[in-house]
Amino acid sequence: MNARYHSGFAKPLVNQLLAILGRDQQAALDIVNTGRPSGRALQPFKAFYKEAAPIQNWPALVVIAPETTFDLNSDPDLRTQTVRFICALAITGSDPEWLADDALDYVRAVDLVLTSAPLSDFYAPLDVSHRTIPDGQTAGLDPAVSKILDLRITRHDLGTLVTRRAGALARGPQIEFLIEMEER
Repeated sequence: MNARYHSGFAKPLVNQLLAILGRDQQAALDIVNTGRPSGRALQPFKAFYKEAAPIQNWPALVVIAPETTFDLNSDPDLRTQTVRFICALAITGSDPEWLADDALDYVRAVDLVLTSAPLSDFYAPLDVSHRTIPDGQTAGLDPAVSKILDLRITRHDLGTLVTRRAGALARGPQIEFLIEMEER
């Protein structure tokens, strides 16, 4: 079979995002933590997931790509597409007021990472610790095949406060964003 397109669609983007978020989270948390009270510093995410399965290590971050839409008016030799992402955060605590404050600040930290990373980072091999990437490094996008046009945050959602089994409180704030790209 001779493939017309060599598109990777959302999968390589998810891998790059996990690597970028893992790499840059501490720098963003350092910025956010300067405005927090002493003893209330946010901790780095302990786990990164590609699916919202039961979370074992808190705080955690989940990146999913539930939808890709294609521009029907684009050049037939290109696949112009928009991938919608949801980045969900899993945080826990015992005080609902502090948990709300933590949710606001974690969302800010993730937003900082997503909006500060240069688009060129999507083309570079990056170190990542994830069981679906056994080599410990992403491949990066091939610039001869893929071109990232834009990354745009579209929504913040602080999620619902819930009580977990042991009585601890949990919250799942989310950031939604789009990546527009062309692939050959």
